[in-house]
Amino acid sequence: MNFYEHQDRAERRTKIIVFLFVLSVLCVVSIVAVPVGFATQWQIEPIALTVAICLLVVGIAMLVKLKQLSGGGSVVAEMMGGVQLQQGGSTQSEKRVQNIVEEMAIASGMAVPPVYIMEDDSINAFAAGWSPNNAVISVTRGCIEKLNRAELQGVIAHEYSHIAHGDMRMNIRLIGVIFGIMALGITGWVMVRFIGPAVLRSSSRSRSKEGAGGAGIGLAIIVLGLFLVLCGCIGTFFGRLIQAAVSRQREFLADASAVQYTRNPAGIGGALRKIGGITPLSKTHTDASQCNHMFFSQAMSAVFASHPPIAERISRVEGIDVALLPSVETASVTAEGASGFSSSRVIETIKSAGEIKTNYENKAHVALANIEQKVLNAARDPWSVRLVLIALLTSNGDKQQDKILAKKLSVEEWSQLRALSSLLKKTKRAQVLPLIDFSAPAVSQLRGSQKSEFTALLHSLVQSDGVVDLQEWVFLAVLQRHLSSTKKQKQYASLQALKQSALVVMSALAYCGATVQDQAESSFDKAVSSLGIHGVKISNIEHCSVGKLGGAVKKLCVLKYTEKEKLLSACAVCVAHDGQVTIAEAETLRAIGDLLDCPIPVF
Repeated sequence: MNFYEHQDRAERRTKIIVFLFVLSVLCVVSIVAVPVGFATQWQIEPIALTVAICLLVVGIAMLVKLKQLSGGGSVVAEMMGGVQLQQGGSTQSEKRVQNIVEEMAIASGMAVPPVYIMEDDSINAFAAGWSPNNAVISVTRGCIEKLNRAELQGVIAHEYSHIAHGDMRMNIRLIGVIFGIMALGITGWVMVRFIGPAVLRSSSRSRSKEGAGGAGIGLAIIVLGLFLVLCGCIGTFFGRLIQAAVSRQREFLADASAVQYTRNPAGIGGALRKIGGITPLSKTHTDASQCNHMFFSQAMSAVFASHPPIAERISRVEGIDVALLPSVETASVTAEGASGFSSSRVIETIKSAGEIKTNYENKAHVALANIEQKVLNAARDPWSVRLVLIALLTSNGDKQQDKILAKKLSVEEWSQLRALSSLLKKTKRAQVLPLIDFSAPAVSQLRGSQKSEFTALLHSLVQSDGVVDLQEWVFLAVLQRHLSSTKKQKQYASLQALKQSALVVMSALAYCGATVQDQAESSFDKAVSSLGIHGVKISNIEHCSVGKLGGAVKKLCVLKYTEKEKLLSACAVCVAHDGQVTIAEAETLRAIGDLLDCPIPVF
């Protein structure tokens, strides 16, 4: 099953979670309503009021938690006590994990996710976020200190699998579900600990009949609170079952994907072996049970295990019998060599979305190695990353752009920009998009007005000559996903329903790689035929401007992922029809994939 099928499957599994959640809540509410019915001789009004209050408490709690987590993976990482890794790390182990994450991200065509460090001695990690574009990877101190490079790479590859397979959205929704179910118990505890005793204290000061009635109310509140605590425990029990059932099979898939990505079972196998002697997560700054299903290994008591047994995971990864594990040494596996990229493999690359193949990782390593180290260091810093991106976008000697920048930059920033522009002269155009992805963690740290001001500045620079060309559109499109904080849209539409937008996209791509009209028409016809569409003509070139292209892609964002795969495959047919893929075509195809939330591996 590929990236696109996994994404659609994750959407379907979310519906199952919602169903189980509703079922659990109904069970808990029914338990609460029964004693109220007995106490009121089954009067409809108090029972309905009780049910409504319970549903309101659960619903509001879940919505509040999901709203709290709407900022993406960074919110979850910080909730778990993680601190973002800065400037590529201060120790050798921190630099190593940063390099692994960067190379894997660029190899898979994803934005480089911010890395968070949890100060804990255990070996653990998790990925969080609503989509690949706002994901983060969080690792414990023990993970980066106690694992060698191959083992750490296996753990990171495991987490990338969760990103590629859509598990992160499901995991965040599970946090909301679990918290919503727990809310009744929390409400009951508040009633027992605070509200009931407060009413009793107030009534004890009065000797009147009202005081005696108040004491009765206070006791009733405490009893009801105790009952709600019990119901909350029952609800949490069901919630844990949901959490565990949903998570276990996803861990097997992530382990298998880690082996597929790294071509080295010894890496993740060695990490799993070391985990066997390490104590569970113990120093996080919040209740790890809410997020237990997100971790690489069990982060709490295994009563409701969200992860399969370590021995079984090792057995599957290394292909050995569980009974032989204590005496079997981990064998090393040689990674496959890199292979070149040609136009005939464009569609294969599209279908490899979310994967980290050896040749892709080698290409990512080469791309980063050919960029000046001073530029990479600047791209890791929230202050100077803006200048790196401005230097990539602007042309030396453009008076109109210089006039705009002179109003916005300080003397120090202007000097730094000139130095970076000089260094970036050596950067090839094919390295621009990997460098933008590399900048993602620093860009994501821009907050509120900083993001809006920076975005406005970039648009001003692009529009300084009155024309937005294709290369500038690609630049802004790829960067926009790092600057955007919006949650992922629902995927529900078919290509047939959005056929006109798809035709605009393929028309624009056809003109992108053509020198004459006949060549563009031939590429377009080949592309639409691959979708089973016949009898349509390529749009006029004026109807395929970058503005029209951007608008069409925006509409196509609601396509189901398997429909997006069909569209991107047709786009690949379009650009590869003449037997070669230009940098402009590759960049445009990559930008379209980014906007559709479908990462395309490095070319």
